[in-house]
Amino acid sequence: MQLARRPAEMSRDEVEAAFRAYWRRGAIDERWSDWALESFTEDVHYVERIYGVMRGKAAVHAWIMGVMKTNIHIRALLDWYTIDGARVVLGMTNRYEHPDGESASFDFAGLTILEYGGDGRFCYEEDWWDLPAAKRCHREFTEALAVHGPERLVEDEARRLARDPWG
Repeated sequence: MQLARRPAEMSRDEVEAAFRAYWRRGAIDERWSDWALESFTEDVHYVERIYGVMRGKAAVHAWIMGVMKTNIHIRALLDWYTIDGARVVLGMTNRYEHPDGESASFDFAGLTILEYGGDGRFCYEEDWWDLPAAKRCHREFTEALAVHGPERLVEDEARRLARDPWG
């Protein structure tokens, strides 16, 4: 992987601003088309440990639009992140809210590594998921959804904003 500029030429503030925009577009605002088209360089190398390897933001765009069309009820919550040069490493909780509106959510862990490529865009992403927990959560959520229906899963603006780690 070749970065657009050397990490020494990039300030931490620049990398953090790009990360915040990336997270806001996707995990908070769920503007997945914008996330794919505005967060990555044209030649991004994207390694998704469940779905495979993608090259170029057009491939990432096609993939995320399909995935999020079939996974409309999952949300990502940022647990932590660190920035080292051009690299951002983050941990998240992936969550399905319980459709009864009262019971505990169905959560599984994820980890992402990003490499900043300059101009507000990332040139590399690699994702890991707790796959056994993800499968279990999806199964349990689907079973609960069949019993309770989706009516209580509509997220209001206050709840969406509560997922914003920068408030």
